[in-house]
Amino acid sequence: MNNYEKIIYIKVFDFQDICKLTGNSNTAKSLIKAELEKNHIKKVKHNLYVVCNLENNNPIGHPFMIGSKVSKDSYISYRSALEFHSNSEEIYSQISISSQNKFEDFKFNNYSYKYISSQLKFGIEEINRVRVTDKERTLIDCVNKPELAGGSEFLVTSLELIGKINGEKLLKYLSYYKSRKLYAKVGFMLNWLNYVFDVEQKIIDECYVKAGSVKYYFDLETKNQNNRYIKYWNLIIPEEILSKGEEQYW
Repeated sequence: MNNYEKIIYIKVFDFQDICKLTGNSNTAKSLIKAELEKNHIKKVKHNLYVVCNLENNNPIGHPFMIGSKVSKDSYISYRSALEFHSNSEEIYSQISISSQNKFEDFKFNNYSYKYISSQLKFGIEEINRVRVTDKERTLIDCVNKPELAGGSEFLVTSLELIGKINGEKLLKYLSYYKSRKLYAKVGFMLNWLNYVFDVEQKIIDECYVKAGSVKYYFDLETKNQNNRYIKYWNLIIPEEILSKGEEQYW
């Protein structure tokens, strides 16, 4: 088995991964150097590499896999997590990556990798070598900050595609944010798109109880748009996103 055959299944790796593979740091250094010279791999950034297709020299590691390996605790979040869970065939040119450890934004192979600070450790899963916020945390994070989710309209369009979610897990996560406004926003979204999420009514009712009676704007842009006041949730919602979803009593 040659070196390329040894690393092709890894797809995206750092020096430590090759040390584990070879059992020797000097051998790992030699392997990486040789494969770089043969154009079998490309350097993404310091201590991060991706295996290339031998026919066209294009990276075979998905951009989300690259984002997952930027640091030891990095994971795909916000708009990129929405794209992941909605099985989008096309992904935005900016990959959203969260981590407790800051790194400099960088570009590779026509994608820019954007750092978004987060100290939260829950709601992260690994699927097909991609570390990503699970559907429940993705929903909460994106509803909390629609500007990081591609905007309200993109948010709703994507949420309609992510399927059933775990209501009990969602409530558990919401308790960590300690935000009445977020309970209102998430409760509204659950109520409105429950034909997709399929959560029990008690989950929506709990959000309503925790939301309180203060009036909130849904996002940062709402003040400058045509909007509607949804009295039940005490939310001012942009009309453009109310054109989607399931017709409600409002």
